[in-house]
Amino acid sequence: MNSLVSELRQRNVLRTAAAYALVSWILIEAGSVLLPTFGAPEWVFKSYVIAIVAGFFVAMVVSWVFQITPEGVKRERDIDRETYQAQPSSGMNRVIIALLVVALGVSITFNVTGLRSSQTSLPPVARDSIAVLPFTSRSTDAENQYFADGVHGDIVARLGNVESLRVISSTSVNEYRDTTKNIRQIGRELDVATVVEGAVQRSGDQVRITVQLIDAETDEHIWAATYDEELTIENVFEVQSQISAQIAVSLRAALTPAEQRRLAAVPTNNIEAYAEYVKGRNNLAQRSFASLQEARAQFERAIELDPEYANAHASLAQTVLVLLSNHKAVPQRDAFDIAASSLQAALEIDPELAEAYAVRGLLEMMEWETTRLGPGNIDAATSFETALALSPSLADAYVWFASLRQSEGQVDEAIDLLTDALTIDPLSRIPYVNLPGFYAQRGQNEEATAMLLRAVGIFPDWSTPYDYLSTHMQKLGRLDEAVAWGLREMTLSEDPLSGGDLLAIYQEFGHEQQILDFVESFPEEHPFYPIGKTYWHYMNREYDEAVAEFENLENPEQYPPDIMIALMVGIAIMSGDFDQAYEYMVTGNPAFAADTDLRVDEYNVYAAVMLAFIQQQRNQVRQAQELLDKAEPVVARLPRLGRAGHGIKDVQILVMRGRPDAAMDALIEAVDEGFVSSLAFDVWSFSDDPIIEPLRSDPRFADVERRLDERIDEMRQNVEQARASGDWSELMALTKSETT
Repeated sequence: MNSLVSELRQRNVLRTAAAYALVSWILIEAGSVLLPTFGAPEWVFKSYVIAIVAGFFVAMVVSWVFQITPEGVKRERDIDRETYQAQPSSGMNRVIIALLVVALGVSITFNVTGLRSSQTSLPPVARDSIAVLPFTSRSTDAENQYFADGVHGDIVARLGNVESLRVISSTSVNEYRDTTKNIRQIGRELDVATVVEGAVQRSGDQVRITVQLIDAETDEHIWAATYDEELTIENVFEVQSQISAQIAVSLRAALTPAEQRRLAAVPTNNIEAYAEYVKGRNNLAQRSFASLQEARAQFERAIELDPEYANAHASLAQTVLVLLSNHKAVPQRDAFDIAASSLQAALEIDPELAEAYAVRGLLEMMEWETTRLGPGNIDAATSFETALALSPSLADAYVWFASLRQSEGQVDEAIDLLTDALTIDPLSRIPYVNLPGFYAQRGQNEEATAMLLRAVGIFPDWSTPYDYLSTHMQKLGRLDEAVAWGLREMTLSEDPLSGGDLLAIYQEFGHEQQILDFVESFPEEHPFYPIGKTYWHYMNREYDEAVAEFENLENPEQYPPDIMIALMVGIAIMSGDFDQAYEYMVTGNPAFAADTDLRVDEYNVYAAVMLAFIQQQRNQVRQAQELLDKAEPVVARLPRLGRAGHGIKDVQILVMRGRPDAAMDALIEAVDEGFVSSLAFDVWSFSDDPIIEPLRSDPRFADVERRLDERIDEMRQNVEQARASGDWSELMALTKSETT
């Protein structure tokens, strides 16, 4: 052993090893800072280090075989050992000492001065997308799961405020609760670079929160921590802030002062209010009739416990608006008033609450859509833009913004916004049922059907895609398939209004018992209950009785105009009272009575055509002509059939223009394309349609009626056979086969 060491020393192998180690130290220290500065990925630095280490062994072999002499480099076996041993080695020693000084200087510069850790000198790395998986509850107590969900939801919301991060919404990551999929698979499915896992354990007055940040591609841990704290609301939010900030730092996200402030926010000081809020958010996310009602009560309790809880105020506003929009379960004026006051309170408490601005945009959009007067759409767009500036990963803001753009007729932009929403919330339910409507508006009905079937496949226990598919089939003239999908929706929904669209089909089929069953089972406490008798009388052509029922309503203005006003206009027209019909029409559509130039678009063209007919009957010929001039090009660019179809509006316009032959040709064309039922588009049946009355004397009209009756009779028999057997699968399969 001594002879080997002596030989290594004699050949200068040890000095070479020391010098190489010092040079390697300098190179690795410099590379750890300089390579990321120039945007080099992590694998480049790893390869760089491996090459330096491999070079060490090459240097040792070379040092063993060769020696540096005054005469130059020679092989060891060619050296006169006695002569060479007499040469001084002080030069090599000085080199080693100099390298040591340089290595220490580099290390001190990078570590003491902070160059290595300086965030301002480092560009953000590729880890700009992240999914925070649902936190595991390490307790059998159900309340602890709510607590764990709250911690998880708050961290997602806080990270969503960071502009440089794309944070997957809670809606999508919740689909991975209790999953057996590995991190790599989850990362691929959600298209993220990093994943956060966490767990929460409560024991008495103590809480332990563990969290780890993982590279989704390599499954390597980037950062992990455990927090043991006393269970107080202050400590809970402090831990959430620390976790969110550390994740942002680990991903090298540059935080603005405003983002740092929002990361450290404490939304409430009441832990009971926090618990109610968390439960409410879970119920709101489910979007069912029952869960929304429960969510409303929970947010109201949270506000009672802490009136300064801005998030609870904003969520209450959102809940009542969704109850109105999806289920008509809150009177319209009540919903708007509750939402407005709740949002005012939320923004007074927290002027930087992104969720409040997003919901304010939803309210402004819904109010504008009731009249389509004023700058409400512009206000709504501003609110959505403010929300997204504060929280770029707020998926709801994208979804509602898309609805606004669709309502304005900007369908392409609406599709782009929903596409953006899906990058943040790829498993969100709403885009999967809204996108088909956008494509139907383009006339791409087959694509819309395929999308709705896909939504049914992804969310088989959610009633909404079945409802939308039923409506779409009805407007495609496939009434039997519409019944099958509508009945499936009714089995999944607690909403008393579910299946309401089937009443028009039952009317076509003459299935009065199904209509009566629906009306009699409707709950008296529902806001729509009072208009049930009005509809029943109208359907039975008892127009005077229908008007009497309407006049007995205490607050008819509380009902959505698109439902109540359309019904009352139809009743007035059928009873021959066109002055009353006009009053109803302008009450529900104030833009028609405004002094400003009326804009007719996809959303009021149906009312415009009907108003043109009313004005003709009132001898207001000029006004009727102006309406027809504006409505005709809008109808021309709309599809005839499908969820966004116009039915036979072109036929009605041609009749009112005094062109019966062209109108008859258009009617035959409509029937050839698949038109079956006027009730899918208007408030009256084909046989009762007063606008096309002049066509009934045309010899071809009888053949059109015969063709429609035959189709309806065939579909009626299909429904009766399916009802008798209890098997609706064949009709559903027919829908699926049409898209393959």
